Amino acid sequence: MPLRRLPRIVGFEVPPLKTAVDIVRDPPIVGLLSVVPTRPWVDAFIIEAALTRSRLGDALLSVDGDRVLFYASASNARVRCKAVRDMVEKVSRQLFSGRSSRSSDSAAAIGKRIPRKLLLVEDDEVLLDITTEVLRSNGWAVTGMTSAAGAMTALDESSFHVVMTDIDLESPGRGVVLAEDIHQRWPGTGIVVATGLRNDAIPRLPEGALFLAKPYQRRQLLAVLNLVAASADAPG
Repeated sequence: MPLRRLPRIVGFEVPPLKTAVDIVRDPPIVGLLSVVPTRPWVDAFIIEAALTRSRLGDALLSVDGDRVLFYASASNARVRCKAVRDMVEKVSRQLFSGRSSRSSDSAAAIGKRIPRKLLLVEDDEVLLDITTEVLRSNGWAVTGMTSAAGAMTALDESSFHVVMTDIDLESPGRGVVLAEDIHQRWPGTGIVVATGLRNDAIPRLPEGALFLAKPYQRRQLLAVLNLVAASADAPG
């Protein structure tokens, strides 16, 4: 396929920007693509987004048809728009030349062809059940636990691409302690900490871990898990 027929950014739709972003209530910035991307292109873009995490932070990129959705504040919107434009161009050039950021096995793990394994740790059993159902319907193999002790037992017995835990699991901040324990014992496992706290009130997370603001929407949940799974080691 000619390069000109692969996706490129043709413009941005930018909502009113704030000093601090609330990804639950604020609308995302929309990057308008020239064409609807193929599934291989989307897989490659998700992998590239994970590799570019240091520039994009909590932008939470996702692709919806011919649009790239992401979040930014008034202070970093220009940088993030440029980063997204550069990523789109890079991915299109990689596919045009037959190269990708990761192996084909890694790309397959991002899509539904190989189920991604998630350990979901949530002491709200209703939220645990709802989230599990959403993720299973989108290709995730989910194991649910309601306690940190149960999570550690599950990790001793099996391996996972990603562990997602509530920040106040059983007691305030217990989820961060669990995340630190996982990072020390299983450093190749991706970690997501879900929180209802404001950005400036969130304790420091282990290196590579991401936070997901509560209450989260389906699109945001899937986007952040895809980002983390892309850079996690595949379970053995």
